Amino acid sequence: MKKVIVISGVTSGVGKEIASKFVGLDWNVIGLARNESKLQELSQNLGENFIFLATDIRNEENVTSAFKYIKTNFNKIDIIVNNAAIFKMDEFINCSFNDINLMIDTNLKGAMYSTLKAIEIMKQSSSSGRIINIASVAATHGIENQAIYCASKFGLNGFSEALNQEVIKDNISITTLFPGGIDTPLWSENNPYPAGSTENLLKANDIVNIIEMLSDLEPRIILKNMTIFPSNEWH
Repeated sequence: MKKVIVISGVTSGVGKEIASKFVGLDWNVIGLARNESKLQELSQNLGENFIFLATDIRNEENVTSAFKYIKTNFNKIDIIVNNAAIFKMDEFINCSFNDINLMIDTNLKGAMYSTLKAIEIMKQSSSSGRIINIASVAATHGIENQAIYCASKFGLNGFSEALNQEVIKDNISITTLFPGGIDTPLWSENNPYPAGSTENLLKANDIVNIIEMLSDLEPRIILKNMTIFPSNEWH
């Protein structure tokens, strides 16, 4: 039986590259994202091993429906990657209530919603499971002009630390990744890369390679967290 990986934020950047890699490894890849047209386009490129579910992970009903589909059609999850995130860099005084809600609801609550439903499925299956939370170096120390983002990622790290201790007895483990700057569409005129040139940034495939390595570990091995960043940063 093919292994099953669920990936949020699958239509761009790291999520898209993870999907491509695991389709190539002959896994069933279930992609979650809000934009159905982008999901359909990705499906045409990746083929039958890619199954997409148009899902807003901030919405409880959307998440419940998506994981009900996964339970009904696959009855297991080997890996879930909580990848979806929203980023904004600005002084906190310039931010709005909406900025706070968007980042906390997506980066923290969305990951918690998806994880809640994923572990329900993982616990009911006889196999082991891995939860991979893509946090950020912004979860390890405060970064100027990223107060909301740091709050969301610090929260994700705390959630992972606590939940890991609850689910380990069910043969489920959690790995939290703390990447530095990654060369994705996240960096733009509105969110310029603080260190200037993006030439030496991590590539999406660098993160994908780590996730593939995690997928090859025996269930008895837990890699709790990993910090990875480009040579033009230090964390």
